[in-house]
Amino acid sequence: MPGERRRRLGYTTRQYGSELRVVPADGTSPTCPARGVRDPENRVGCGRKMACVHCGFTGHADKAASVEIEARARRAGGTVVKSTRRARTGPSRHGTSVAGVRA
Repeated sequence: MPGERRRRLGYTTRQYGSELRVVPADGTSPTCPARGVRDPENRVGCGRKMACVHCGFTGHADKAASVEIEARARRAGGTVVKSTRRARTGPSRHGTSVAGVRA
């Protein structure tokens, strides 16, 4: 039930000093987290991987979508007090670094 989920998320984010911003999730998984550019060719097939045809970034499609959803929330206005993602300095589990450069 979406209304209940939104209510609980709103409560939890306030509890941790943040806020809930509802943004559309459509088109987030073919958006490259390294470049911020959406291209349907990044998601050929129906697998869990996405590969940017422009810069070569590869990673899990859901992770790429979560980065884009957070970026949309930040663009929606104001500031995000606490991010749900930890900052990484080294290579990711998917073979690329945070900046999208192959490790």
